[in-house]
Amino acid sequence: MSLSAEAVGGIELSYDARVAGAMDRVLEAERSARAAIADCELEVQASLERARERRRTILERAHDRIMALHARAARTLDEQIAKILEPHAQAPVLVTAQRTDAAHLHAAIEGLVERLTRPAEGEQ
Repeated sequence: MSLSAEAVGGIELSYDARVAGAMDRVLEAERSARAAIADCELEVQASLERARERRRTILERAHDRIMALHARAARTLDEQIAKILEPHAQAPVLVTAQRTDAAHLHAAIEGLVERLTRPAEGEQ
């Protein structure tokens, strides 16, 4: 029994329709996957930007706190220096050597204040 051309043609058309349908489903799945990937990439970029903003906020707050601590330390140091130097300022007449010692002490203290209140490298 041989198959007629119609029967063979009908089978071929049915097969072609199934293949075309399968290809359409594959292409649609690929489009959906590409859209999902694009959405994920947008989410990743948004998440990165939020993380960067949080990092900037944390760094700014830390810097502000550090600067406040430095300022408070500098004020305390200035007050202590003033207390140390006060008796010398009230002395009637200082000998030249004492003035020199006081000047050296004052310069050393000012140098120490500068060093202690200067922001560390990388904090600026």
